[in-house]
Amino acid sequence: MAGAIDLPDLLVAHSDELADAVLERFAAGAGPDGAPDAATLRNLRLGARAAVDCFLARLSGHSPVPADVALFVAHGRAQQAAGRTLTELLSFYRLGGLAMWERSTALLPPATELPAAEIFAFGSTVLELVDELSVAAAAGFSAQEAEARRRDRALRERLVSLLLSDPPVARDVLRAAADAASWALTARVRVAVAALPADPLAVPAGPGPERVLTATVRDGRLALVVADDAEAEAWLARAAAALGLEAPLALGPAVAADAAARSSARAVALLDHVSAGTLRGAAGADVVRCDDHEIALLLGAAPDLAREVAGRRLAPLEALDPAARERLTATLAAWLADPGRPQAMADRLGLHVQTVRYRLKALRELFGDALDDPDERFELSLALRVGAER
Repeated sequence: MAGAIDLPDLLVAHSDELADAVLERFAAGAGPDGAPDAATLRNLRLGARAAVDCFLARLSGHSPVPADVALFVAHGRAQQAAGRTLTELLSFYRLGGLAMWERSTALLPPATELPAAEIFAFGSTVLELVDELSVAAAAGFSAQEAEARRRDRALRERLVSLLLSDPPVARDVLRAAADAASWALTARVRVAVAALPADPLAVPAGPGPERVLTATVRDGRLALVVADDAEAEAWLARAAAALGLEAPLALGPAVAADAAARSSARAVALLDHVSAGTLRGAAGADVVRCDDHEIALLLGAAPDLAREVAGRRLAPLEALDPAARERLTATLAAWLADPGRPQAMADRLGLHVQTVRYRLKALRELFGDALDDPDERFELSLALRVGAER
């Protein structure tokens, strides 16, 4: 059996070879993503010698030598900033530990046998150091990732704030903000609005799709902004589901990007109609579209004026008793739907045509030529719509 050998002294004498072995293993590209790029290799080279020196000092039994973890925290930060994975970096660290083990074994004189305790101490020191450096790198990676998320979120919040500005901001300002947020700014966008859950803890809300921007608007509602294309509604629905928003989702009209505030305002107004129960056919709907309810939005934009117009145009009916007023109101609606077609009106009302003609005579006594004038018929139609929603 060969004579005893002081392993720490032997390895300290060959510390440069150990560091070179680590670097060779890094450069060999045995990591999960292949060989490291130039920047990653430079970072690894900086840490290789520090890791070897720390390892040898610990193996020599000196007082505990702390690793320069700041260097390896910086490794993790640089790895994340470069868009490479933490898995790759930790794999390189493991490979570095394996390279130190292999080169240390190769440096032993032939037929050298180490005591089992020394072998275990050697392996334990390698594993502990790799683990310590990996934890430091992971902390750096996570910190950089969190900062990147905060920065990205701030840039997206600025962008959606500019998009929903009223008055609108200049197009070049929007373009610069979109570029900074890495969001594709298209010529037209679409905005949807829905209510946030009454109990935010009841629904595990997620971040939503990256292509959908979000912003809180009034009365506990969230606005969702997406580029207008064939999949816009699908993306908005996915975002609403991920965020746990309450139905219905009110979809604003497609507008120019610098007019997104107009689409948002209409969606909010539509949701107000739904909440007030004044929107026809919206009960229980998951999605309501401004494009389908433009008249309701038009009337709702000036409700006092709409009520005044309705009261004035329908005033002739107010003198009738309730039953007669109800009959002639239904007949007026049928006339406006099928002007000049008594039989179609009769079919619509489920009455005999002579009954319809009798009622039409009564309407003409009340409204005169207004029944035949297109503009006045339009006003009467709006008045009936307002009256039905009051």
